[in-house]
Amino acid sequence: MRDRPLVMVVEDDTEMNQLQRELLEVSGLDAVAAYTGAEALKLVEQCSADAILLDIMLPELDGFETCRRLRGRGGRRIPIVIVTALDTEHCRRLGREAGADAYFCKPFDPSGVVAKLRELIEAARSESD
Repeated sequence: MRDRPLVMVVEDDTEMNQLQRELLEVSGLDAVAAYTGAEALKLVEQCSADAILLDIMLPELDGFETCRRLRGRGGRRIPIVIVTALDTEHCRRLGREAGADAYFCKPFDPSGVVAKLRELIEAARSESD
């Protein structure tokens, strides 16, 4: 097991992806980038992410469908936190139904997102022990 948890950032905007990864890294988490839902589905098998930070508005496969497919793949349950500009109750419900563990709207509170990621990663690790 790594010393620092690894979070996959799934965000198609390259600047936002980089900013989110930098935020995670200065907060003591390692980060890896994916820019599409399809890329995230491939990468999740290779990188053993401890959590996923997932945008909704993605090319090819939106975040809701990406989340559903990640949940349907079996194996270890990885915490998924949605971070999106879509701030409606309907979208929040879709996120819950897709299997997301938390939902934050942009602009988001960085410390709140990091705290939620840490909480979810810790809970997932204690379940697997």
